[in-house]
Amino acid sequence: MAFTTLILDAPGPPLLFEEIDRFLELGLAVTLNLHYFTDQDGIRNHYGERIQYAQINCHDKSAFIAAVIQAGGYSVFKTRLNIPLDGELISAAASPALATPLRAIAQAGVGLNHIDRQEAERTGVTILNTPGSNATAVAEYVVAQAVFLSRDLSHYNTETHKGHWSKGSLPPGQEFSELTLGLVGTGGIAQQVARKARALGIKVIATGSERFTDQVARDLGLDRRPTLSQLLGEADVVSIHTPLTPLTRGLFGSTAFSQMRPGSILINTARGGIVDEDQLAAFMTRFPGHIKAVAIDTFAQEKDRFNSPLAGIANAQLTPHIAGNTATAIRTASRQIVDKIHAFSL
Repeated sequence: MAFTTLILDAPGPPLLFEEIDRFLELGLAVTLNLHYFTDQDGIRNHYGERIQYAQINCHDKSAFIAAVIQAGGYSVFKTRLNIPLDGELISAAASPALATPLRAIAQAGVGLNHIDRQEAERTGVTILNTPGSNATAVAEYVVAQAVFLSRDLSHYNTETHKGHWSKGSLPPGQEFSELTLGLVGTGGIAQQVARKARALGIKVIATGSERFTDQVARDLGLDRRPTLSQLLGEADVVSIHTPLTPLTRGLFGSTAFSQMRPGSILINTARGGIVDEDQLAAFMTRFPGHIKAVAIDTFAQEKDRFNSPLAGIANAQLTPHIAGNTATAIRTASRQIVDKIHAFSL
């Protein structure tokens, strides 16, 4: 039974070529799903018969399952763009009736909410990921948005493009040393944010799970707040860095929004579903200015299913899950996940 990796999605060339070249360098057989690439002929011409190819819309589950069965299965599914891998799909791909049952799912990134981990465990499918590979990129996005939004730059840019000389139309912004950044969650990305913000002179406070004790806070150099409500009442900028769990789903709803300081900013680069988008849109419409601005990078519905009530809301900066999307972060995650697949194959 050959060990074969199906690359469900990947960055475009030249980063794609770096990833595939690493697979080949390590002697790993690869099938590339061409469905999400624009220059499919160019990719085929580049690799010829050195790799295999597939055409699978991975967001069409029935077609995805049919393609896997027709191919006789694959040892590993590798993904970067959080393609949904639910229990039915995993069960079908891991079936012992296939010549090559699924043995692992490899995520080039940290988030695993799109994978049915319970079914993976039941069927003996190992999950690989690359925690920390995009921490610097996400942290830079958070700090950039905090600075951008705190100075009302979007408002002034829009007004100036309209021909309005709007200087003085809003209260003066705050300097870095006057800002307090509140981190909700204290993992690797949050710690990167804290280091970068403090380097600019921004005060950083944090709250986390019950494991985030005073001693842990001291060890990490973070100024701990015991409750979310206390942090929300102090922070000029609130940045979310928690996983999506039953406890954190809807953590930021109308109650949390009302506890935020008037004129504060909310940033979410964690997971869609932590912020209740319907309640946020309603709150910003009903109480304009209480939340000065939001920067939302992750949504409950993403990609071709994207449909957020925040679209069209004033002072809502919406980006398509690109906080960790730098060339260095993509390259790092790609190399790490290929190396983990290789180690798993041995």
